[in-house]
Amino acid sequence: MKRLFFAFVLFSALAWGQALEVISLRHRSAEQLLPQIAPFVEPGGALSGMNDKIFLRASPRNQAEIRDLVAALDTAPRRLMISVRQEGADSGAQSGAGVSGRVVTGSGGTSVSGRGHLYQSDSSSRRDISQQVQTIDGGRAAIMVGQSLQIPLRQRVFTPAGVLVSETLVQYDLGTGFIAVPQLNGERVTIAISPRDDTLGRQPGTINTQQLVTTVSGRLGEWLELGGSVGEQGGSSAAIAGYGTQSASRQRRLLLKVEELR
Repeated sequence: MKRLFFAFVLFSALAWGQALEVISLRHRSAEQLLPQIAPFVEPGGALSGMNDKIFLRASPRNQAEIRDLVAALDTAPRRLMISVRQEGADSGAQSGAGVSGRVVTGSGGTSVSGRGHLYQSDSSSRRDISQQVQTIDGGRAAIMVGQSLQIPLRQRVFTPAGVLVSETLVQYDLGTGFIAVPQLNGERVTIAISPRDDTLGRQPGTINTQQLVTTVSGRLGEWLELGGSVGEQGGSSAAIAGYGTQSASRQRRLLLKVEELR
């Protein structure tokens, strides 16, 4: 019983020795700094905050340590320029051969005439897009440009009375851009980014969508490769009077750079 009473008296003395202090912030929000400050609060202390105020209950010594830490962290956010470059190349090829002819029957007999032909075509195109947006360390940056298209949609519904065909127009929003959140640590940056690129497909009514969600780290001012893709398609067709082959390839590459604005 004496030990419990002694522990209660000691706890009360420590609690009374922990005064409440309100620390006002100039540049950062309490939500940004609390995770960095919390590990340095002494056992039995209490820490909370909202907007530009931090509420700290601790001993005078620990309060002084926290004030020094807040002064070091409560600095003006560094201004950043985020650049994203999307590089793309498409190519395709078609080739084949065919035969056409006719048969003529008359009084002079039967004659057959015909001709053969070969064909080959190649196509290539590039689509390079560069986008930039300004933000601050820890801020959320977003940029998106695009267009809205009306694409016809045909649906078949099977019913007991037969097949019903309906045709409507569906609106699709095509966009190219990204959402990014950078975090600085000295001259290095860690950035969570989600780039997106929509393009019309080769076939009518089709859309190609490329989207990526990733986090990368690197030095300020250097280009970082986010990823890329390579796709290939091919096919062939044959008939009595000819044949044909076709192929297509699609390449994409995503690059990112973060620079500090002085």
